Amino acid sequence: MTTPVPANARNPLRTYRFRLRMDTSAAGDYVAGVRSVSGLTVQVGAYEVWEGGNNLHRYAQPHKVSWDNIVLEQGLAVDDTLERWARAVLEFARTGKAPGEAVKRDVFIDLWDEYAHPTEVPTPGPASARIRSFHVHNAWVSKYHALPRLDAMAGEVALMTVELTHEGWEPVPRPPPTKPAPSTTPA
Repeated sequence: MTTPVPANARNPLRTYRFRLRMDTSAAGDYVAGVRSVSGLTVQVGAYEVWEGGNNLHRYAQPHKVSWDNIVLEQGLAVDDTLERWARAVLEFARTGKAPGEAVKRDVFIDLWDEYAHPTEVPTPGPASARIRSFHVHNAWVSKYHALPRLDAMAGEVALMTVELTHEGWEPVPRPPPTKPAPSTTPA
């Protein structure tokens, strides 16, 4: 039996409820634990049609879809996956050439039950501990804030902020719960 790994500076995933997987990571391993996630928002605009001669009623149809940017906050850790991704996007914007790392990536944001965290890292633990999962399509780093305002008199945790522009997201359906096999023992 393996021993649980406590959270520490080299293993911050143990304390975060939100975890990131990317399509470029090996076997879908988690690449980051994040403190907060915001911007999982979609808005559908209306296309209005007014019928000729009827100025009192409009017909509204769904039209353009807009997705808000997703903002991730992560405590500074030894893992530099998000920083390397931001540098790859910057290199692509500066030179127009594809860098060594992918610029656009599919990202999975998983929300874990705070009382059922996996005890070993990087294994994700039982699927029942994952409350929700979101698949973000073709995301790229549009804003990267490496360090907050540094103040020696404050006792704040240094947080790195990454803003992702993307082409949409969707919730990943949870697998249906498995039913126990019927008992075949004679009565």
